[in-house]
Formats: sequence, structure tokens, C-alpha cells
Amino acid sequence: MKAYRPEIDGLRAISVIGVILYHAEFTVAGHTLLQGGYIGVDVFFVISGFLISQILLTEIEATGRIDFLRFYARRARRILPALFAVIFATIPVAYYLLLPTELIDYANSIGSSLLFGSNIYFYFTAAQYGEPNALLKPFLHTWSLSVEEQFYIGFPVILLIVRRYLKSKFLPCVLVVAALSFVWCVITVRHDQQQAFYSPLTRAWELLAGTLLAYYEVRRGRPRPQPLLAAAGLVLVLGSLILFKKNTVHPGLLTMIPVIGTCLVLAFASRENAIGRLLASRPAALTGIVSYSLYLWHYPVFAFWRSTSLNFDNSDKFLAIAATVLVAVASFVVIEKPLRHTRRSRALWITLSSSVVTITAAVLSAITMAGFPHRLDEVYSPLAQANEAQLESTFLGLNDNIQAGKPIIFIIGDSHARNWSIALKNYIDTDRYQVVALSYLNCMVEIKNDSVKAPSRASIYDKYCIPFEKYINDKSLLSRTKAIFLTSLRPFEYSVNPFRFELLSWMKSHSADARIFVFGNYFQLDELHSCLGLMFQRKSDASICLREAAYPPANQPLAQLPFFPSDLAFTYVDIVKLHCDYDKEKCLTSSRGFRSSQTGTI
Repeated sequence: MKAYRPEIDGLRAISVIGVILYHAEFTVAGHTLLQGGYIGVDVFFVISGFLISQILLTEIEATGRIDFLRFYARRARRILPALFAVIFATIPVAYYLLLPTELIDYANSIGSSLLFGSNIYFYFTAAQYGEPNALLKPFLHTWSLSVEEQFYIGFPVILLIVRRYLKSKFLPCVLVVAALSFVWCVITVRHDQQQAFYSPLTRAWELLAGTLLAYYEVRRGRPRPQPLLAAAGLVLVLGSLILFKKNTVHPGLLTMIPVIGTCLVLAFASRENAIGRLLASRPAALTGIVSYSLYLWHYPVFAFWRSTSLNFDNSDKFLAIAATVLVAVASFVVIEKPLRHTRRSRALWITLSSSVVTITAAVLSAITMAGFPHRLDEVYSPLAQANEAQLESTFLGLNDNIQAGKPIIFIIGDSHARNWSIALKNYIDTDRYQVVALSYLNCMVEIKNDSVKAPSRASIYDKYCIPFEKYINDKSLLSRTKAIFLTSLRPFEYSVNPFRFELLSWMKSHSADARIFVFGNYFQLDELHSCLGLMFQRKSDASICLREAAYPPANQPLAQLPFFPSDLAFTYVDIVKLHCDYDKEKCLTSSRGFRSSQTGTI
């Protein structure tokens, strides 16, 4: 039996603390702390690859076989009880706080995590890790757990085959697979960073780095402790956590730095040197012991806290971390530790099986019942919901009858394009102009060789991306375009869809007479909150959204915003200025059947 190595738990502590602080996003003097905290997950991957491979290689060296039932039973004991506890605890919170579409996404993420495929689910539903809206997905963090589980499922089988039929070729096989995975990662991250982030194929090399170290130790024993190499490894890990930024290309070439650093610590740190003693210190080791529970609990706690707080400031973040620590320690003491070591196997498997059945029933109920939309009736009447559905249908049909020869007015944008397109068409002289309305919502837009490619991130967005690519590339439409309206969330700030002004420039190059109009936004909440979500949580009418709106500030210096296109000629339409001159008391709204109205044509 392998001796316990507390310094590994100390390394886990650094990893989980880095991840938690990264997701907390503490800010000091306008700067976000520990932007490279996501590297903690890569450290986890190397540790997992090392420990799991060590267990399997030791067994196969001693017996020539792998007891798959025993191995997977141990993995289930380690992973499932705590995971199920988090799921059961969050289901009622999700039901109470999440909108129907959000609840469906939450249910799907739970279901995919049960099937060890949440990384695949989040990739195909365009969950862009690190973006503000991803912080509200309570189970987004299970993507890494799924990558590890996929390794647990596939690696033992491959290991047995290689060791049995290619015994002398095990090391070359692992090296080749790891190298191929690394090369694929570096290639993939250039054209699809989300795939590189979520795919087990682009992450396998990190886990296999641990495998290579485990193979060396099983065959030749632990390397002699080397204080300088252990210190160098820790510096590489800590340096990555501190110096990597959100815009660092990851995973990729630079990811080798924390991976190599982790391997150096695992290989050369021990109680015989200062680094090993530091990592094995009681606070560090205890934190590492509960790291799995900390990791599982922190993201749902943060997500739900953020969803209910319009000002998730540093004090809220500190309280959220404190709450995470409390529930994680309680979960570890009451659930994770006892069930991992219980001898009552039959009772454990009955409990786990019934939990799977119960969770599956809850997931299917949420999906088949469309997220229980009746919960909204108090704040969002069925009539209003029907009108909203009709808006979607109307928007998708706006381009059905494009007449040849008419001057074109293009309306393009993200999710804002729908309502703006319908509203603007009411004020456009459609006898004189043909309106073409397009949304690039979750389309991967790329301009290349004088054409626009816009594949969708998920099939549910094909209804936007297919017509977008079709009409945006129609040179006959562009040549007779007289006006282009951009209707985007925070057009000069929003980091998603940064291609929007490059797209306008490209359209303008094919539309000599076109004028460009960029629409500013109305009073709204921060990027993380929707008006309907706030109404639902507070059980209030829409007036609360205006009262709580903090954006945009008056006299905002547009030219200083990060995406302001200084080389593009356009007219900025300041909706808040036009509508109520930045005075909320002057804003016209509709309530109890009374509605503001304006008329006019352009």
C-alpha cells in the first residue's frame, strides 16, 4: 500500500484555492485578482493522472490484471456521494430562482454530469467558460469532473490492452498519445478555443503527464528528493496562477508551464525539503483533503449568490467563500468521508442507485415540463408570454419576401436584433425600402476570402446562423443597401461577438451608399441579470428593472470603451438620451394597460 503523501494534498489546496479565487473575481483598484486561477484545474488533471495511473500500474504489475469492479466502485464512492449531495441541495434553489430556460439548462447540465459528459454538453450549448453569463450556470464546473471520469473509463481498458499485448511498448505508446494530444490541443485552440478547453482529446496530455511520472515511480521507485527542482516546480505553478490572464491562450503551449511544474513537485517534493514540508503543513493538507467538496460546492454557491445580487462586491465574495467552506466541510464530514470508507456496501449502493433514479426523474420532469413556466405567471402573464413567442415567429419571417430592386435596410445584431427589427420595421417606409433582419446569436462568424462564414455553436441556433450567412453574403443585397443598423448589447463593451465592427466594415465595403447606425442601449441591469429574472426573484413588476438599472452611465466616454471602432464612420443612436435624457423619472413605460406611444418614419 502506498504511503500517504500530504504534500500532494497541499498541492491540491493550492489548486482549489486558485480556482475558487478565480471564480470569485475579487477586484482591487479596478484590477481582478488571480486571473490565472483557472490553471488550478490543469494541476488537478496532472495529479489525477498520476494517482490513478499509480494505482492501476501497481495492480497490473503485481497481478497482471485490473479488477475493474473494484476500481470503478472506489471511483463511485469517491465521486458520487458528494456530487449527489450538491445536486439535491441545489434542486429546490434552482426551482425557486431560475427562469424556465435556465432551469432546463440546469437540468441538462445535471443529466450530462450523471452521464459523465457535461464537458461535451457545455461545448455544444456554447457555454463560453470565463464569460460573465457562464458564472450563472451552477454546474458548469463539472466539465472538468467529466473529463476526469472519461479518463477513468477509458484509461484502464487501454492500459490493460497495451500492457497485455504491447508490454514492452507501453512507454512509447503513452508518449505518442500524449504528444498527439498536445499537438491537437495547440492546433485546435487556434480555431476553436472552446473545443480545446472542453475536449478530453485536448486535455489527455495533461493527465498522461501524470501517467508518465507514475510509470517511472512504479518501475524504478520515487526519485530522490531534490529541493531545487521541487522549488522550481512550485514557482512554475504559482507563477502561472499569478501571471496568466483571462486572454492567455489556454490550453496551449503555455499550459506546459504549470503541467511541468506540477510534475516537478510530485516527483521531487517530500518532507525532507522545505517545499514538501510547506505543502504537507496541516492547514495545507487539510484544505487539500476537502478540496473535492470545496470544488463541488463553490460554483453553485457563487452562481446562485450572483444571480440574486445586483452588486456582487468583494464583501459578498468573501461571504460566498465562507459559506462554501462551511457547507464543503459539513459535506465532507457528514457525507463524503463516511460513505467513502463505509463497510455497508449494500446500503451504499442502494442509496446511490435510488439517488440516480430520483435525480433522473427530476431532470426529465424539468425538461418535459419546459422548465415549469407556470412559475412565471405571477410576474409574466400568459398573454405576454404568447406575445413574446409571436415576436420570435415574426422575426424569423421578416425576410420571407425580399423584393428585387428595392433599396435595402439591414438590421443586424445579437439577441437584441429580434425586438429592434420588429420595432424599426414599424417606422420604416416598407413601400420604399426592403428590410433584411439578421441575428448572429451564437454564430461563429469569420470573414475570410471576401465571404462570411457563420456556423452555429449549437443546432438550436441554426435558425439564426443559416439565414445570417445566406443573406449577409448576398452581394446583390449589399450593393443596394442604404442603411445598416447594429443592435447589440453594449456595442462598445460586450466581449462576445467582437467581430461586429469588422463585419460592419466589410458590409460597408460592398455598400458604397450605406450609412451605418449603431444603437446604444436602454437603461438595463448589469450583464449578469435579466429584467425578467429580477422580476421573478423579487416577485415584482417590470418597474423594478428601471429602479435597479445601473447602465449606461450618463456622459459615458464612448471613444474610450474597448471595442469603439475609431476607423469606422457611423452615427451613434443614444436611446437613453433620446427617450428620457438619462433621467429615470422621465422614462416612459407601460403599466396596467397604459402604454407610451410614438409615431414617425425613417
